Amino acid sequence: MIWAMIWAYLKIGFLGFGGGYAMLSLIYAESTKLGLTPAQFADLNALDGLIPGPVAINSATYIGQLAGGFWVALAVTLTVCIPSLVFVPLYMHNEQLIQENWALNALLRGIKPASAGLIVAVAVQLALTTIGGIDSVFALATAHVDWVSLAVLGVVLVLDLKWQVNPVVLIALAGVIGAVGYWVLG
Repeated sequence: MIWAMIWAYLKIGFLGFGGGYAMLSLIYAESTKLGLTPAQFADLNALDGLIPGPVAINSATYIGQLAGGFWVALAVTLTVCIPSLVFVPLYMHNEQLIQENWALNALLRGIKPASAGLIVAVAVQLALTTIGGIDSVFALATAHVDWVSLAVLGVVLVLDLKWQVNPVVLIALAGVIGAVGYWVLG
């Protein structure tokens, strides 16, 4: 299992274009192959909002800890960092050539909308898991709505889109709404 995790997070490190949240789709796909459930992935995403650091590193640590404890978490976390340790020095050495390469720039312009699409796909998946308790769009008919989660999603969405409230404040507010809502509903 540890070798499968190391291989998965090496792939995530090398193929995770678009940065943090754009990588979530790849992290989700690889993690589910390792046995992570949609609910655990939703927990991972919630913890990532509370814990500082890059999404890939946080997910490697979380999934490694779930699968095998501290040493597996450490091994997988170090593994996901290897590509950065390779690519950053190469980029710094060749920065001028890379910036002037029209083909590479065209390739990156094509990747940007794909990254946005992957972020939306993961957001929909997380919303369905959190609010409806389902792990697929095709299971909407069997969903049961978690009204507290739906309220938290609505409040945070409006506060972020309309007033650009600081994400730290939104996370704290979501925790308060969740605590009160689940306490009242018992």
